Amino acid sequence: MSLRPRWRAAFLLAVLLIAGAAAYKPLAGLIFAGRLLLAVRALASGSIGHSLPVQESKIHRRLGDRELTALLYRPTGSLPKSAVMVVPGISELGCYHPRLRALARTLADEGFLVLTPDIEMFRRFEVAREALEEFNFWFSQMQGLEGSEDVQRSGIIGISFSGTMALIAAASPELRAAFVMAIGPYQDLFRCARGWFAAGPVTAGEGYYPTRFYGKWILMRAALNMIDSKEEQQFLGDVLISLLLQRPAPAPSAALSPQARRWYQLAVMPENQTDAELSAAIEKRLAPWYRELSPDEAAAQIRCPVFLAHGAHDDLIPPVESLELHKRIRHATSYLLISPFLTHTHPLETSLTWREKRIAVWQMLAFFYHLARTAR
Repeated sequence: MSLRPRWRAAFLLAVLLIAGAAAYKPLAGLIFAGRLLLAVRALASGSIGHSLPVQESKIHRRLGDRELTALLYRPTGSLPKSAVMVVPGISELGCYHPRLRALARTLADEGFLVLTPDIEMFRRFEVAREALEEFNFWFSQMQGLEGSEDVQRSGIIGISFSGTMALIAAASPELRAAFVMAIGPYQDLFRCARGWFAAGPVTAGEGYYPTRFYGKWILMRAALNMIDSKEEQQFLGDVLISLLLQRPAPAPSAALSPQARRWYQLAVMPENQTDAELSAAIEKRLAPWYRELSPDEAAAQIRCPVFLAHGAHDDLIPPVESLELHKRIRHATSYLLISPFLTHTHPLETSLTWREKRIAVWQMLAFFYHLARTAR
């Protein structure tokens, strides 16, 4: 047999192997993107991922005189090469929220080491830049966690308010985040707050409040020191907590001062009404706080890849917030996804046409493909 056919066969085999090796990572990324797309669609329909074969544990660490807690999720059968810290938004359940846990299980099942810190401030419906200290602390702990021996890159995912905080944290060069993903973040708290306090068309049924009131109530809690009486501050704080927990608000007493009664009425009034004067006064009081929590400086400085994902019909933080954040990221690669498959506070209820579904699937697949290439 001539050596030439053998040489040609060997050469062809080498070319195929090289091409296969070159295509392996893109193909693996595409497969991962497809699996993540299916998982996210399941989450959007309310799935909580209990059946996934992942290991879960609770860990504790000390930060100064405080004991902090987090949940750790690990894939079974192999050591992960990538890790991600997933930070919940502002809710009473925090990292114990069923949908947050479902997201963590999904990521662990896809081969990530996943850490979800319990930010107690957020579970008390309190917001402050000091939460960044816990972001930074937990991210620094990830390399020493059980199952992290082979981890080569670590990123951050933040949800809602925590999405913006994750972006601010990832802009710090000391953190050395491989990527950051913000799901439903804000860019301008002034703009968000004006939408939360504004009167609008009636969208909620009788006895219910619109989702955007969640933001209004959190801001009202942050400004309660505008009330003169400490006792009335306490009462209104209890009212706002009840509303945030979707419980009936305590009835006001006849002895409530005109000032406190006005606050009470702003909290419980129908969505097609507002108190423009009181809303403006609250904005003025919180303006320094809004500026302190602005992500604009971080957006201009961040260097790691940024992934911004937002629900097209988000009724708490509108998608324009991610659009504006995307515009402000100057020195990093930024990917933007605005999708009807993503929701902020409840499973997907909006019906879509076949064409809308097809477009949304392709957009989400492309977004997750870029995420897979970066994160894994």
